Amino acid sequence: MIIYTMNEIDLQAINLNLPYVFDCIYYEENLTRVGVGLGRTQSAVSHALDRLREQFADPLFVRTSEGVRPTP
Repeated sequence: MIIYTMNEIDLQAINLNLPYVFDCIYYEENLTRVGVGLGRTQSAVSHALDRLREQFADPLFVRTSEGVRPTP
């Protein structure tokens, strides 16, 4: 049996909206359209993507002439 302590998981640092934003960006491939769909600005979606990139230490998406594409 594994016993977890509260020190191992910082529950306050977890934002459960970010995986949803990631999923929307993945399928839509356009931050502006994601913002419209979520009722947020493109800037807010971009900031959410910045937080995701920081959490995963990965660019996650790259800009293209057609929008954004996921990294390998």
